[in-house]
Formats: sequence, structure tokens, C-alpha cells
Amino acid sequence: MLVGAAVHENTWFALNRRITGLKKRYAYPGEDFELHVLGFNRSIPEQDQIAGFEQMNPVDRRSNVLTLQAKRVQAATGQKRARLKKEFERSRPFVHLTRAERSQLYEDALDLIGGHNGLVLFGEGIEKRHPGVQSGSIDCVRQAFEQVITRFDAYLGRKTKWRGTYSTRRVRGDKGLIVMDHDLHKEKDIERQFADYAQQGHPWGQLEFVIDAPFFVESEKFPGVQIVDVCAYALRRYLDKGGVPGSHEEKQFLRIFNLFDRDVKLHGLRHYVQSGTCNCLICQERGHAPTVPAT
Repeated sequence: MLVGAAVHENTWFALNRRITGLKKRYAYPGEDFELHVLGFNRSIPEQDQIAGFEQMNPVDRRSNVLTLQAKRVQAATGQKRARLKKEFERSRPFVHLTRAERSQLYEDALDLIGGHNGLVLFGEGIEKRHPGVQSGSIDCVRQAFEQVITRFDAYLGRKTKWRGTYSTRRVRGDKGLIVMDHDLHKEKDIERQFADYAQQGHPWGQLEFVIDAPFFVESEKFPGVQIVDVCAYALRRYLDKGGVPGSHEEKQFLRIFNLFDRDVKLHGLRHYVQSGTCNCLICQERGHAPTVPAT
């Protein structure tokens, strides 16, 4: 699973301000947090053990939860203790929020993204049960990066062609930079893959509008980068649940589905699954869903 967001430089700072404003509404007083969905869109069992938790103020909520979590860590040993420490550290910025408030944070983040002008999404969802994945003949990381970066390049090319149609001047077109969250396990492979594209091209031609190698940054310092995590989570949940019509996961995904690049058809998002085996919204729009027999 890989999702990318294209943001024009003229709206980048506005997006960062909106995300920063959203986080301030939910953050513990005097603190900040990274908009990482797995940290807050989950159950925090300790909250259920505290009588009157929802009626408490944020300070008391947090103090009570952290006390219970510290006791659990102290009672655990070995790998379980390490796992609990990591889990509690990830959820720590959100323990003062009720489950309903954390769910609202997720929905507000999706609505902020879905309603931001000048934002375009690209994504690749690879089905783990696909024969190529099962056999090991498909490198999921390489394929996902290839699909997202080439679609981004094609999108910039279409924008240039469209602008040139209505201009008497020579149109140079916008160029794109790739900014990615740090991932020590994948960075070197992605850098080599990009270098191959620069020297030999990709399966469909050459990169013409994406310039330079990807820049890797700490997402916690860049609010605009954090929106990708929110979008990827919504897409993953929707596909993992089977794309069920009317489901909670579909309703959340629909908050951002309109942002994936499309003109006459959907270009910016693919569900890599055997054709005719999936009826999700993506496969329907791309024409890969099961054919319904005529009656």
C-alpha cells in the first residue's frame, strides 16, 4: 500500500496551517502530536477502567490513564514489556481524548483533506492474495513506488498539455519533487529504483516532470506530509474490509476518494487484484469489477 499527495507550492503553507490548527484543537495543553492514525484511532483499554472518565478534565484523564499504563509495564517482563512501552508511547499524545473524540479527530482530518483545494492523491493498493504476491514474483514496494511516481509524472504532463492548448506562449509545465517519510528499511531501494528510472526510464517511458531523487524527511516535523498517513489508513481499512457497500470503512474512504487523480477515468488509484474478483469502488470505476450477467 502506498499513497502520495500532490500539493502545489502555492497552497502548501495553507495546508500546513490548516493541519496545525486541527491538531491544536485536539492536542493536550502545551503539546503537539504527529497525525499518525494508528496512535489514536484505536482502543485504549485503560480508559474503560476509570470510572467517570468522560466527565474528567484532560489533565485528570491523562494522569489516570498513564498511572494504569505504568502499572501494566511494571508488571510485564521481556518482550511483552517492550511491546507495551512502544504501544503506550504511540498512544500517549491521545490518552486525554475519549474514544468518540479520537474518532472525530480522524473524521475531521479526512474532511480537511477532502475539502482542500489544489490537493490531488495517487495510490496503489496491492492485494496480498494476488498470485504474483503469493509466489514472490512481485516486489510490492517497488511496484507501488513505480505506479505512484509514474502516475504523478503523467498528471503533471496532462496539466502542461492542457495549459498549452489555451496558451499562445511556450508552456514549460510544473515540475514535481518527491518528499517521503523516513524509512530506513526502504530508502536505499527506492533511491536505486529512482536512479534506474533516470538512466534507463520506466516501463512506460521516461520521467519528464518529476525531478531529482526523493527527499526523505521526518514526518513529525512536516504537517503536510502527515496527511498521507491519514489517506493511506482510510484506503487500507476500506480494502482490508473488502470494500463493503455502505460500511463504516466505505463512508470514511468516500471522504477522500474524489481527490484521486482522474479526468475521463480514474488514473490516480489502482487496486491490484485479479480482474473480476473485486467489486470495490476502485475496481468498479476502473472497469475491473465482476461483470454482471444480463437479465
